[in-house]
Amino acid sequence: MPMLTPSSVHLDQPLTNLTLAFVQDNANFIADKVFPTVGVERQSDKYYIYDRDNMNRSGDVKALAPRTEVNRIGMSVSNSSYYADVFGLGMDFDQQTLANEDAALDIRSAGAQTLATRLLIHREEAFADTFFGAGVWGTDNTPTNLWSDYTNSTPIIDVTNARRTMQLKSGGFKPNTMVVGKEVRDMLVNHPAILSRLIGGSTVANSALVTDSKLAEIFEVENFLVMEAVKNTSVEGVAESNAFIGGKNALLVHGPKNGGLMTPAAGLTFAWNNVPGANNMGISVESFSDDALTRQQVAEHIQVKMAYDMKVTGADLGYFFSAVVA
Repeated sequence: MPMLTPSSVHLDQPLTNLTLAFVQDNANFIADKVFPTVGVERQSDKYYIYDRDNMNRSGDVKALAPRTEVNRIGMSVSNSSYYADVFGLGMDFDQQTLANEDAALDIRSAGAQTLATRLLIHREEAFADTFFGAGVWGTDNTPTNLWSDYTNSTPIIDVTNARRTMQLKSGGFKPNTMVVGKEVRDMLVNHPAILSRLIGGSTVANSALVTDSKLAEIFEVENFLVMEAVKNTSVEGVAESNAFIGGKNALLVHGPKNGGLMTPAAGLTFAWNNVPGANNMGISVESFSDDALTRQQVAEHIQVKMAYDMKVTGADLGYFFSAVVA
């Protein structure tokens, strides 16, 4: 006797309320959080830098007797320049694919998200290449005892000494931001020197929750940022090979929330606003079609662009720790 079965009364179809897309959390990316982003109208230009030495020089001030004049001093200014390269990536969709798209899919939006994520990864790599390496800042250091050595290392003392060194080299500016690689943070949150500072005298065996805000307090900075973004270094068609972009390094810098007149900053990002469709961060998303694309069987082209230049603007306002964990 014929019997109905589940497979005979139902044909599997894609769910209309679920798709999977492995998009990294925007919180993983810190390239736009460390230094101010300055929106600029021109792709290239110059900016002025006041002479720091003269600002802090002692002497020349004297007590004034009647009818005597004050000593006169001078000041000097130099300039530097930026050039905002335009970075971009695109994706094509043919008419047949778009016409047969299932309801659960929004491949245009997914394509734009994919492109934007790839550009954010590129920007994070540019941040690491520009700011997160040896030979960039006023001082480089690798602790004698790496912070992964829980018996002998002293990360709090190391950072305290670095703060003092940077304050002297920079003419009085303290670091207000600490940036670390993901692997560095993972070591710090279980370090006995960190845990002992928390209320209750926590130990590795009986630890308290160590948050980034607590780490900021312990290291005496306003911002404690972790480079958690991951990049896949393999080529298409090869098994993915993922790595944290931040590596095993740490950086102390002085950076204001916003760039402006008479404002000191260890670094700046100049974002060109005049890329077509760009927002105030220099990011644009475009979708278009034309006869040339149609002849190539392309119904729609989506591209995402960013235009920026990352610049070290005050090398002595930074202190870099290289390879601080094993």
